[in-house]
Amino acid sequence: MPAYAEKWIKIGLRTGKTDWKTFDKYMPICYEKANIVYPKNIVRVKSPLVGALSASIANALLIKRDGAVGEAVSGAVGEAVSGAVRGAVSEAVSEAVSEAAVGEVVRGVVRGAVSEAVSEAVSGAVREAVSEAVDESRDNAKIINLSLSWHYWLGGQFWVGGYWYWGISFVNFFFDVCKLKLSKDTMERAFAYRKVCESVNYIWPNRGFIIVCARPVHIDRDEQGRLHSETRKAIEYPDGWGLWMIHGVKVTEKIVMTPKKLTKKDWMEEKNIEVRRIIQDRMPDFAEKIGAKSIHRDSRGELLEVDLGSDPEKTARYVKLKDASTNRVYYLRVPNTIQTPHEGVSWSFVMTKEEYKPEVET
Repeated sequence: MPAYAEKWIKIGLRTGKTDWKTFDKYMPICYEKANIVYPKNIVRVKSPLVGALSASIANALLIKRDGAVGEAVSGAVGEAVSGAVRGAVSEAVSEAVSEAAVGEVVRGVVRGAVSEAVSEAVSGAVREAVSEAVDESRDNAKIINLSLSWHYWLGGQFWVGGYWYWGISFVNFFFDVCKLKLSKDTMERAFAYRKVCESVNYIWPNRGFIIVCARPVHIDRDEQGRLHSETRKAIEYPDGWGLWMIHGVKVTEKIVMTPKKLTKKDWMEEKNIEVRRIIQDRMPDFAEKIGAKSIHRDSRGELLEVDLGSDPEKTARYVKLKDASTNRVYYLRVPNTIQTPHEGVSWSFVMTKEEYKPEVET
């Protein structure tokens, strides 16, 4: 069981060369099983950002021009090639077999691999992809004036562990390991969808076009499986688009690549509490840069107070500590009523200063 789960985790997190040949072979079968004519315009893009924007724009253009021709068909395709298979497996397999056996393990890891697919516009690549999708050129004004709406997609490799339904890994466990055999048509549907998802990243299937995304160049994660890198984008695609992530938190390039340039202003103006914590962890000489003054020292560390200027709280107090096992210096935010480092550490453990008396610091 663990080996099978690991197999699908590796498929879900695959990077590097995209298997376009396999996609081109099996995606037409998915359309055939859904009784939808395969479109002639198959557009390959190099990032989910370009794909998401292009699919939405191209769909809007085709609907405006041809009515329902541009309609997204991901639901129909997905139900035809995966829904039917799930239903057949569900009937053939005892209810005593838990989805958690394989699906939950893979889904949890793979789902965490990528969080956001759309951020800011990359107009050149989007215009090119849109032109290919609708088979004609459009100028900027026509694209910008469109009212875009949410556009459906299939997750490709990122959905092999499932999303809100049974994933490919779970269904194929019964085929690969339990040797379950269903009707010829059902097995063909399952195999085609499996091969498509194994071969590429995100897919935007429509009646008039398909936009399909290349694999990421790399995916970096921490020990808990969260997107994380302190030296580059945690996930990056062939066109350079990607996400700057620290332990699963989306941050900026400056926080990752040039922490020495972080200032008190960066820290003060950041509204996201998780990002703010990361800034204080990565900013060299944090206490000095934010103008903190020392209030008290003891064996636990140093209590500091920071002037927050126009902030409603006026001041903030921190305990400066050193990790006993790694010697890493970090800062613990404590209430302004705290008077000593020992009291501050005790507060973090929901204890009084009299109760907090550890024999060994770890």
